[in-house]
Amino acid sequence: MSSKQRRLLIIGIAVLAVSGVAIVAYRIFFIKMVRVPTGAMANTIVPGDCLIAKRLFGDVKRGDIIIFRYPSQPSVQYVSRVVGLPGENILVRDANVYINDHAIAEQRVLVKYPYDFDFGVLEEISSEGSGPYRVFYFKRGENLMPAVSPEMKFAVREPFQIPANQYFVMGDNRDNSLDSRFQGTVPRELIWGKPSTIYWSSHEDQSHREAIKWERLGRAIQ
Repeated sequence: MSSKQRRLLIIGIAVLAVSGVAIVAYRIFFIKMVRVPTGAMANTIVPGDCLIAKRLFGDVKRGDIIIFRYPSQPSVQYVSRVVGLPGENILVRDANVYINDHAIAEQRVLVKYPYDFDFGVLEEISSEGSGPYRVFYFKRGENLMPAVSPEMKFAVREPFQIPANQYFVMGDNRDNSLDSRFQGTVPRELIWGKPSTIYWSSHEDQSHREAIKWERLGRAIQ
């Protein structure tokens, strides 16, 4: 091998090494793969969905679905939707969210209860209202959970002012989400990013085998 060929080989190896480091660094700091274990965001995101999430820079907007941690549980990663912004007064009353005394626009979908906790998809009955995203409520009736439970501490009995640089989040499965109504607001520094796409989705069937939810693969999250 000539000296010129040796130099080209060294340059090629260096380029590949730098590219590999760049890809790994990008994967560590800017992209996450997240598997969702609970139904708090159903039907938008259901148990078994695997998400591609990108780092969120800049402003957090109402309606954003975010990957974050609560200050009281820094080791646990959550996925919820932002409904309240810093400095706003928020009140959650039955199936409406009020910001500064005005109901925000959401499409509210009634679903049957109980539902398949393993498969995680809510059976939709009807919908009302309009908005940029859908949220889900169990049809009210006997033996269903109340709209307000004793464990809810924030924004359910009286308006709550969201602290500066913090956000009020709620799951889209509104009657089955331990969100800011229970755990309080989320500081901006604990918000990591936003999920963009479902790249895989599966659940364990009655034979304890992995069943793929083909219809969910490649679905954009919004």
